[in-house]
Amino acid sequence: MPFDAIVVGTGFGGTIAAVQLVAQGKKVLLLERGTFWRSFDPIALNKGDPFGDWTAQNNMPVQYWPRPDHRKGLHDFLAALRNLHKEGLYQYSLFHQADVLTASGVGGGSLIYSNVTIRPKDGALQRIGLNLGDAEYAAARLWMEGPHGDRKSANRGWLNYVVTKIPMGKDMTEQDFVQFGVDPNDPTKDTDGSYILLDRSRVLRAAARDVSTKLGVKMDWAPLELSIFEYDAHRGADSDSVPAHTHCERQGRCMLGCLPQARHTLNKTLFKKVLQHPGVTLIPKAKVLQLEQKPGGYDVIFEDDFTGQGTRREFAPAVFLAGGVLGTTEILLRSAREKRLPLSAALGSKFSTNGDFGAFAYKTTNHADGRPLPVYSTRGPINTSHVTMNFNGRFIKIEDCAIPAMFAEFVSKGLELMDDAGASPNFFNLIQAAWQSNLLENVVGLPDTRDPKSFQTEAEMLADTFFFNVMSQDDATGKLTLGGIDGNQIDLGWEQPVAQQTLWQDIETLLREFSSAMGGRYLALPGWQGLLGNKKLVITHPLGGCPIGGTHENGVIDEFGQVFDASQAADSKAVLNGLYVVDGSAIPGALAANPSLTIAAQALKSVTHALAP
Repeated sequence: MPFDAIVVGTGFGGTIAAVQLVAQGKKVLLLERGTFWRSFDPIALNKGDPFGDWTAQNNMPVQYWPRPDHRKGLHDFLAALRNLHKEGLYQYSLFHQADVLTASGVGGGSLIYSNVTIRPKDGALQRIGLNLGDAEYAAARLWMEGPHGDRKSANRGWLNYVVTKIPMGKDMTEQDFVQFGVDPNDPTKDTDGSYILLDRSRVLRAAARDVSTKLGVKMDWAPLELSIFEYDAHRGADSDSVPAHTHCERQGRCMLGCLPQARHTLNKTLFKKVLQHPGVTLIPKAKVLQLEQKPGGYDVIFEDDFTGQGTRREFAPAVFLAGGVLGTTEILLRSAREKRLPLSAALGSKFSTNGDFGAFAYKTTNHADGRPLPVYSTRGPINTSHVTMNFNGRFIKIEDCAIPAMFAEFVSKGLELMDDAGASPNFFNLIQAAWQSNLLENVVGLPDTRDPKSFQTEAEMLADTFFFNVMSQDDATGKLTLGGIDGNQIDLGWEQPVAQQTLWQDIETLLREFSSAMGGRYLALPGWQGLLGNKKLVITHPLGGCPIGGTHENGVIDEFGQVFDASQAADSKAVLNGLYVVDGSAIPGALAANPSLTIAAQALKSVTHALAP
C-alpha cells in the first residue's frame, strides 16, 4: 500500500502526527522501535479489554509491567532494560559526563512520564528563542483534553482521577470544599478540603515557605493538576460512571507502569484514534537507520524485526521524525554522514539537560519535637506538587517525587552507606548492597523479632526520605555525535565539563536549604558524588540535537519543524519539503519544566503547518 506519510516513533510528537494525519484521511505507516507494554491487572482487564483483543488478533508483541511492589520487583524491572534485553522498555544510555534515561515502546516517553503537563515560564521560552505562545499551548491542551473536557474528543484524556483517603462518615462543612490555599480565618494554616495532598506535598509546601523567608526569594508552591474522585461506599473503587475507567490508587510507580491502568499513556490514544483505521499500518520492533532523499519524497531505511524481513525501505512524500532526542538525532547524523540528506552543520548541537537534577533529604525530622517527619515517598502519584522560583537569574522548579516501592530497600541501604562518613562508600559498595538486599532471597535463618527493622515495609523504609526532582536552565552546550566502537552509535559530550556549570551549585544551595528546613540531611545521587570517578548527571528530560533556528546556519529545522536544506547556499532558509522533526530534539534549550506539553505544542504547530492547504 502506498503511504502518504511515514511517522517514526509513537511518543507525543509521533502520536500527534498520526492522529492529525488520519483525521485528514491520509494513509500512514507508523514505525516504532519498541513493543506494546500493558498491565496484567485482572480488575482493570475484566472491565472489558478491546485493546488486548486487538493486539492478539494482529499478532502484536506485548510485554507486561513488572508487578511486585517490593524487592522482587527490582529483579523484574531489570528485565525491562534494553541494556539487558533488546526488547526492553527503558534505555539507560551511558555517556562520560551524563547518563540519559529514555523509553522505547508504543506510546514512547508517555509510558514512563509522570503525567505532568506544565507550561514553562515565558522567560524560559524567550531565552531559547522558542516561538510558542498562548495560542499554541491552548491548542495543545485542547488536543489532549478536548473542548470543555469532552472525553469523547480528548486525545490524551482527562488528568487522573485519584481515589481520596479511606472515607470516614462525617458531616460536610463549607470548609471541606476548599481545595488548596490558606484558611481565611488563620493565614498561617493551610487548607486541603479534599484530603488529596500526600505527606510529601505538605512537607514541600512548608519547606518552601521557610526557605523563601530565609533567603528572601519568592517561591510559588502549587499542587500539580490532579482530578479528585470521592470513594463510593456502594461500589468501592469501581465507582466511575465512565465504562472501563480506572482510578489512581496512589501506588507511586507511574514511571514503572500503572497497574490499574489509570494513567493516560499514548498507546491508548493510538488504539482509540489511529490503529483501527484501515489506512494505518503499524510496524513495531522497527529500528530506523537512515533516510534517503528521493524524487518526490524520502525512503525510510529500517530493520524490521517484527516481520523478520531484515533491512527494508518504505517510501512516502512526507516523513515525521519523532524518535526522541537520541533516536531522531542519530537517524539524521547517519543520513548526513552517508550523504543521503543535505543537513545543517548544527545537527547534534544545543543538547540540553533541562537542568535535571535528583537528590534526597535523608531522615527528615520534625524540628519541634525531634521525631521523624513523615514523607512516605513510596506513595503516589509520582509527582504531586512543585515549587517554582527565579534564583540567581535562572528559573528553577523543584517537584516532590515518589520512589517506587520495589526500589525501597536498595535506596534505603544505599542512603545508609552514603550517609555513613566513616564508610567511604564507593560504587562497588552500592552494587553489593543492591545485590544482597534485592536480588537474592533471604534464606539464611529467620528474622530477628527483637529488631523492628526486620519487619519494615517498603513504605516504612522510606518514611523519612524525601526525593527532589529538579528542572532548571542549563547552557544547552551539549553535542550529540556518532561514536562508539563501530563509530555508528550516538555519543554525548561537552567541550567544557557540564558539571562545572554554575547552575548545579545554585541547585545544591537550594536543596541543602530545603533539606535543612525538612530536618533532614542533603544527599546527592551517587553519580554526582563522584563515586564513579567523575561527577555525572542523570537526565530524564533530554532536549535538543535538532534545534529550531532561523536558518540552516544556526538550526536544523525552522519554527514549523521543517528540516533545512543545507545544499541551498543562496537560500539559508530553504527546507526539504515534507521532512519534519516533531519531538523533543526540536526544542533548542532548557525549559525548566516538564517538557511534554511544550513538545506537544510544537509538534501540533508543525503538523498543522504540514497539513495546511
